Amino acid sequence: MFFLLYLLVNFIQISGYAAAMLYLAGELSLQKKRLLPTGISFIILYIATIVIQYYDNDWVVVGLFLILSLYFFFIHFNTSKSISQSLNIVVCGYLLETLCQCFFLLLYNVLRIPCDINGYDDPVSLSIVVFGVALLIPVLRLLPAGKWMNSLENISYSTSLILIIILLVLSSISLRYSDVSLGLLMPTLASIAIFTFLGVLIVIQSWSDLRRKQAIRDYETYMPILNDMIQNIQKQHHLYNNQIASLIHLADSYDDYDSLCHALKSYSNFDENIVDNESYSFLHIENKLLASLLYCKFHEAKSSGKQLVVHVNSYSYKSPCSDTEIVDITGILIDNALEASGETDIIYVTLGKRTAENSIFYINVENPGPLATGKFVHDIFSPCYTTKKDYTGHGFGLSLLKSFVDKYHGSITVGNSHPNNNDITEPKQYIYFEVEI
Repeated sequence: MFFLLYLLVNFIQISGYAAAMLYLAGELSLQKKRLLPTGISFIILYIATIVIQYYDNDWVVVGLFLILSLYFFFIHFNTSKSISQSLNIVVCGYLLETLCQCFFLLLYNVLRIPCDINGYDDPVSLSIVVFGVALLIPVLRLLPAGKWMNSLENISYSTSLILIIILLVLSSISLRYSDVSLGLLMPTLASIAIFTFLGVLIVIQSWSDLRRKQAIRDYETYMPILNDMIQNIQKQHHLYNNQIASLIHLADSYDDYDSLCHALKSYSNFDENIVDNESYSFLHIENKLLASLLYCKFHEAKSSGKQLVVHVNSYSYKSPCSDTEIVDITGILIDNALEASGETDIIYVTLGKRTAENSIFYINVENPGPLATGKFVHDIFSPCYTTKKDYTGHGFGLSLLKSFVDKYHGSITVGNSHPNNNDITEPKQYIYFEVEI
């Protein structure tokens, strides 16, 4: 009879713990839509916890850690919370329920009601569990536990790792040389293995979040450029429509053919302000961040008296690089060309190969430059090397470019060319950087 009462009280306690943790996660109501998986995982949690509590008299600390691990897996698999967040929820939920039980334990002590503080071997001790669960309901409702939990969810991964290390140390301390036996050794090793596994998962998750945050920062950097590009094009389109409309109705203002011809010739200089579809062909590139970067560099070159000619053979590509890494590669090459070129120089940029549609990312940037000797090519990819006489910049651009290419097993080719052969007698020498990745 007492054993059945023990099972019932433990069912109430475990249900209280699980419900409190789901409430702190903010997803208690969502469990109605997934009753079957939640119910099955709760049954597993209940049976495993009963077994651990029944046999943990000699290894209470390790038993506690194993039970916390069970609650962690229950929360992580039944909510949308991350590994670190699930760990924080379990610890906070367990502490809240334990404090509620401690309240009644102190009350019984004040009232001098005898109870076993080391276990649940009598009805009085079992009543503490039931009253603790009952007290937990108003505590969660009246206290701003949800807000506290939201704050704890945003703590750094290092805090969660410190908690994991503390649990690992406490588990290891319980494994003393004189107490080593099969009954203690197996659960202790299981506890250590679980916390080590969780620590590794938290580290992996932190790296993944860092990459996502970096991608967000990159988008925040380049999206204003893209918005500026769109606004400028809209302005030019508006001017273009007005000018075309005025041309259409120009004939209404002149009665004779000669006057109309003269007006058209004098008015024809308006096309200098119209967007040249060929010059802006790169706007159709699928990678919109790359399109916005090219737009920005196109006007940067124009403002400094240089000309950036962009030719696109393929508007899409397949590359292991992310969109932001492609932007970084292209930006390094064009910035390097702009800095190495003088006023009135022409810089040629080619994207994609003629013969390959939707191939890997290909870019060729050509600008007036020196002879690409072996020593020169070796030096320019070295960190801190620069050819600028005023030593502006840090000389890390091409070194960083090489690290991208090496990371994804791409290729870089450097050589000389004469892209503009209008001057037959003395064609200007260009240096080109060709990257495939």
